[in-house]
Amino acid sequence: TIALVLAGLIVAALGAAPDSVVITQELILVLLLPPLLFQAGLHLDLDLLQKKAVPVVILAIPGVLLSMVLVAVAIRPFLGDQAWLPALLFGAMLAPTDPISVLATLKTAKAPSRLKTLIEGESLFNDGTGVVLFLILLAAVFPTSDHESSLSIVDGVMQFVKVAGLGVVFGLGFGLIAFWILQRLNDHVLENAITIVLAWGSFIVAEQSGASGVISVVVAGLIIGNYGTKLAMSDQTVQTINTFWESIDFLINSIVFLLIGFELQDIGGLETLLQLDVLLAVAATFGAILFARALMVYPTAFTIGKHWPKGWKHVVFWSGLKGSIPLALVLGLPSGELKQTLVPIAFGVVLVSLLLQGLTVGPLIRKTGVSNAS
Repeated sequence: TIALVLAGLIVAALGAAPDSVVITQELILVLLLPPLLFQAGLHLDLDLLQKKAVPVVILAIPGVLLSMVLVAVAIRPFLGDQAWLPALLFGAMLAPTDPISVLATLKTAKAPSRLKTLIEGESLFNDGTGVVLFLILLAAVFPTSDHESSLSIVDGVMQFVKVAGLGVVFGLGFGLIAFWILQRLNDHVLENAITIVLAWGSFIVAEQSGASGVISVVVAGLIIGNYGTKLAMSDQTVQTINTFWESIDFLINSIVFLLIGFELQDIGGLETLLQLDVLLAVAATFGAILFARALMVYPTAFTIGKHWPKGWKHVVFWSGLKGSIPLALVLGLPSGELKQTLVPIAFGVVLVSLLLQGLTVGPLIRKTGVSNAS
């Protein structure tokens, strides 16, 4: 992940991106987002997740809301005459976490599976909550002829509950249908094709029906990962599916970071990223993210996490990295002044997060003795 973000930066610095690249909202939200979410859901252990459900929910819902608000407060002075809604949109955009590099480090350090499940589960549901909030605010900031630009708190809450709830229903429905089909097949190539159809199909149909495609694809991934692989697939099929989706995840991450490089070049390249107001905005945003995370992680650890082994709370706090999904969301913004303002700031925040947190979480794990905890 760290190498990929640097590759995107080098593309922008060298001016190596092809001319006239058009990055549309549909390309990002429909083509690239579903596989990232499905792959994450596919590898999450529901049994372990249930034991960590309370801290995961706290970090994934109140935590995301707090981070969104504090980031909005931090970024608001840098948006000129823009109203609060674009600032909240940016906050929702940066709410999803990306623990891929952290989980790789945890695996190398032989950290407890319970800790890995807590971090991965929080990230997965952060993604769902953050992206749903982003899409609601996106519709308010860029209204169509059918929607007003205003959005009250009550309307926002009701809309969130509606689209998230329907998303769960669609995800369960499609996941169970796919599970039923997989039980009746014994062809690893065809069964892998079923998961491909499920990943994009559950997202697209849910979105077309007014539900959350994000929640739908996450729930579908959880069903296949926890029940389909154990009860409906052969060992060969499981190996095929795992290899395929890990490869897809890597390719999508590569594409997203390279697209950011293309977009940075289009708005001025490295010079734009190094402008004083951009650097100040990155520092203010990153500080707000860390402050919001500390406000959620440490009180949670001192109350319901009293039984956590020593050092867990510090690793959980430092593992809230930002990665491909925030970048995918900022690329999905409609073209215009707001997108030009937010792209370099979002890239800067992700760059700082991956380099600072991604490169130091390993030493932190060793220093806190997390790998020795049961």
